[in-house]
Amino acid sequence: MALPLPQGKLFHIEHRLLSTDYEMPSYEAAFEHYELGYLIKGDRTIITPVMIYTTHAGDVSAMAPYVYHRTVPASDEVYESILVKFSPLYVKALTDSFGEQLLEDIFSHTVNRFDENIHAKIRGMFYDMLKEYKEAGRYSDFKIQCILSQLLLTMDESRLSDESESVKRTALTPPIIEAIYYMEKNYAKQICVEEAAEAANYSTAYFSRLFHEQTGKSYIAYLTGIRIKNAQNLLLNTDRTITEIALDTGYQYPGNFTAAFRKSTGMSPQQYRKRSKNKRD
Repeated sequence: MALPLPQGKLFHIEHRLLSTDYEMPSYEAAFEHYELGYLIKGDRTIITPVMIYTTHAGDVSAMAPYVYHRTVPASDEVYESILVKFSPLYVKALTDSFGEQLLEDIFSHTVNRFDENIHAKIRGMFYDMLKEYKEAGRYSDFKIQCILSQLLLTMDESRLSDESESVKRTALTPPIIEAIYYMEKNYAKQICVEEAAEAANYSTAYFSRLFHEQTGKSYIAYLTGIRIKNAQNLLLNTDRTITEIALDTGYQYPGNFTAAFRKSTGMSPQQYRKRSKNKRD
């Protein structure tokens, strides 16, 4: 799954500057929050179970909860963006005024483009939210709620109709989505490929072959990715020990967890926690 909101928070925003060849290692979905991404530089192809589309600098991508997606580079440009995550509770005043259907309407448009004047306004709102979030002043949370509500309304009113966007079906079929969902929900248990195959209603052999064809990873590699992603969240947002986190993410032995974490991230869990803490400080 995608990293959730920080513990006890309804909103999160970050500025990301990633390498040209960065790609998400697996399909991910948020389960409790919405995501808005403002692309500052670069070109990204976004893959979901039902479509593939490309975003460019200045675009705003919108991802609703429960939508599995993966992004890969579409050019050799540096990938720079501002990512906003928010809980529906964070914009409750907005949906109380205009109805919950408003969010569904806004997030039914996965890629949003604007004319030059509106684009400058949109860009400014993303940077204003980022500034307030970093400053964390007395009124920052209220200010961000106001800016985010204005941003959502502006997107709904002012997006350009773009019929030129190329959209096509992907090969990620519903049975594989069901299996991935099962893995996301049960990664902390000792689940096996036979159980995931059963969730997809396939034989183990056929499921294993189809899963690799559609995700580019074996069942074990994909499950490891889910576990490591959740371990990263626990390392960043809790005080659990490494042993506790290993057990919480499906590892019976801390040594196996540390080895898998190092192979995936290039550092030990202790190093990852320390480096992230230093960055925050």
